[in-house]
Amino acid sequence: MDYKKIFIKEACPTSIGGQAIMEGVMMRGADRTAIAMRLPGDEIYLRTKKLKPAGKLRKIPILRGIISFADSLFTGMGTLMESADILEENFPEEDWGEPSALEQKINNRFGEKAAWNAMLFLSVLFAVVLSIGIFVIFPTIAINWLGKWISNSIVLNLCEGIFRIILFVLYIYLISRMKDIQTLFQYHGSEHKTIHCFENGLELTPANAQQFYTLHPRCGTSFLIFVMIISLLLFSFLGWPNVWMRIASRILLIPVIAGLSYEVLRLAGKSDNVVVRVLSYPGLMMQKLTTKEPTDHQLEIAIVALKAVLVDADAPVIDGVVDTDAKLIVKENEESKESEGSDEPETNDVPEKEEDNETYVPGIRYDSDDATLGNLLHWGKSCLSMVENGANEAQEILQYILGYTRTDLILRDKEVLREDDRKEYERRIEMRLSGTPLQYITGVQEFMGLMFRVNPDVLIPRLDTEVLVDQAIGILKAKEWENPFILDMCTGSGAIGVTMAHEFPDAEVTMTDVSPKALSTAMGNAQINDVFSRCIFLQGDMFDAIPEQKRFDMILSNPPYIESDVIETLSTEVKDHEPRLALDGGADGLTFYRILAENAEKHLADGGYLMMEIGCDQGEAVRQLLEENENYSTAVVLQDLNHLDRIVIAERKGRE
Repeated sequence: MDYKKIFIKEACPTSIGGQAIMEGVMMRGADRTAIAMRLPGDEIYLRTKKLKPAGKLRKIPILRGIISFADSLFTGMGTLMESADILEENFPEEDWGEPSALEQKINNRFGEKAAWNAMLFLSVLFAVVLSIGIFVIFPTIAINWLGKWISNSIVLNLCEGIFRIILFVLYIYLISRMKDIQTLFQYHGSEHKTIHCFENGLELTPANAQQFYTLHPRCGTSFLIFVMIISLLLFSFLGWPNVWMRIASRILLIPVIAGLSYEVLRLAGKSDNVVVRVLSYPGLMMQKLTTKEPTDHQLEIAIVALKAVLVDADAPVIDGVVDTDAKLIVKENEESKESEGSDEPETNDVPEKEEDNETYVPGIRYDSDDATLGNLLHWGKSCLSMVENGANEAQEILQYILGYTRTDLILRDKEVLREDDRKEYERRIEMRLSGTPLQYITGVQEFMGLMFRVNPDVLIPRLDTEVLVDQAIGILKAKEWENPFILDMCTGSGAIGVTMAHEFPDAEVTMTDVSPKALSTAMGNAQINDVFSRCIFLQGDMFDAIPEQKRFDMILSNPPYIESDVIETLSTEVKDHEPRLALDGGADGLTFYRILAENAEKHLADGGYLMMEIGCDQGEAVRQLLEENENYSTAVVLQDLNHLDRIVIAERKGRE
């Protein structure tokens, strides 16, 4: 099994979920749900509904799982019932029997809406009672007789839990043999494949979705397996009281177990490590029973449902027959019925294609021309196929050119681009092929959760430097300094200084650089991250920029540290595009560390810290430079996540 197609790596995690329904799929997005179904006449029916904003309780761990569990019961059952009603409405009337006497009586007395709510409540109640009876009460009663031979309560609880899991697996296996359920499981597989396709940044087409597994770590099947495994472990520590106490404890702890299982499921959907894979493995294996390989037609339905929840929050709801882009189709006879009896036909500002009478979204142009957004993106990905992560970079460049989101690229793939946009995209793809870093093409780079503008006057902020900032934040919080004074020397883009100012609102942060252009970039980044008023910017060569009497609680620096002769051996992206001034550390790469070791202590308060990023082979040399200065305590070398030397920290001794 290729876990790369199941667990998210470079793909973008999403909270979108779904459910298989009768002849279709339900997708649930951030602000709406969508039901897409294949009607008997092979048409695609779509119905969307807006969701109420999530309350504050849904942000509290464990509790949000309990709420989601209850909500999923009603939503899931309601969606299944709704899909049945939609099919009933679209089948010939003679194929369905008359409503029962009880149903007619409830409709006449309370109205159809009240009748629907009552039926939904009774259906959920029946399902919950039946599930508790089969999978909670029956196993504990069935294992009760083992107490005559086994006295260890942990063993008895484990036996009960294992029997419960076996019972559940057997139940799923038996129903999976039913023809109608197999179709339902095919739609379940189409839901998973489609979400995988979206999370991996591919165009939403059946062909692209087919390359993924039908298994997904955030599936409801995995949730149920988590529930059973967690209950097995939890109940093992509750002893083995009489059967009625056991039944009561199992039922009362269901919400707690559901909340814990929900948190594990969230972790599985956002992470890819050994622990998550081990926890997810049983649920993934179970999904081999609850999902089946879908047809392209079934994937088409799932894609329509997904596209329908990727729209803007203010987009109108849809209820009717749609095309594969989730756009409503207006039939000629329906339009004539609407205008019948009116002296003047109603006007419609939405442009309409005469050939198929489809209604299109205003502002989006469709054509068979080759210069569509989707075709251009495909071309860009092909051009960058030899570049590491080239497909994602081609997408980011197009997002930058058009000002679109990732979702826009999927929903508007048939839009014909303007000639100037197309040429600009081609130009920037050529820039990337020539070695220009992506960040200089798009002009931005994320660092510690903040966005920074970058250009060829500054180094591109890297993950290595986040290790330095993480350590600095940890030290300042541990020391609980009020109004700390922080210096970011050789600031470049301002990534270090701006992040520290953002993290510590009461701090005064000074940023220096020898390059006025770099300092101007740092000032701009301080403005866009709302910390400019608490920052001081000084231009000058190292400590020449600092007033003689100025002292700081912490001095941070990521100085140039590449040996002069080594620069030409670096990648094209670095040696030909990033500023040499920010790279060249002299013949041995230690020129600026000597300056820091000699002068930083003069500008550090007693007990203040000097923290520097270093090259992976410079730890011992920089540590010795600091220890030669008797004003520092013992220098410490720390490693990054790849276990390479990355930071040197020294504390300023107190002055006599």
